[in-house]
Amino acid sequence: MISELLIPQLQQRFPGRGLRLSPPPAPSAVFPAIHPEVGEIQIHDDGDEITLVAGNLTQGHFSSYDESLSREQRAEQIAGSVVDFLEELFADRIILWGSHRGGGGWEPVGENSGWEADEKRYVWSGPLA
Repeated sequence: MISELLIPQLQQRFPGRGLRLSPPPAPSAVFPAIHPEVGEIQIHDDGDEITLVAGNLTQGHFSSYDESLSREQRAEQIAGSVVDFLEELFADRIILWGSHRGGGGWEPVGENSGWEADEKRYVWSGPLA
């Protein structure tokens, strides 16, 4: 499972962020919210991919379809991608928008490819002005 590779990386890279761990079928890892409108980060190990629930706003999937890699290499690649994403998110370099009822997304700060001008946007620490 990917979480066997991912969990130690999360513990090492994000100490002091309140990481909670659980066995499946619960989320494998949860980072508590620092702003209530954003919500907590939930990480689910789906066997061949990771689903990351970005608080109250959206979710994304981290996968590898490179058939030239072994299953373990794909798991390492996925775990690395999740950790890299979280580094950017926790540094407020990712914009989040949407809701689980109506869809949403995320993108690096400075881009505007998927959200509407009147849609409320967030970074990890809270709403953007």
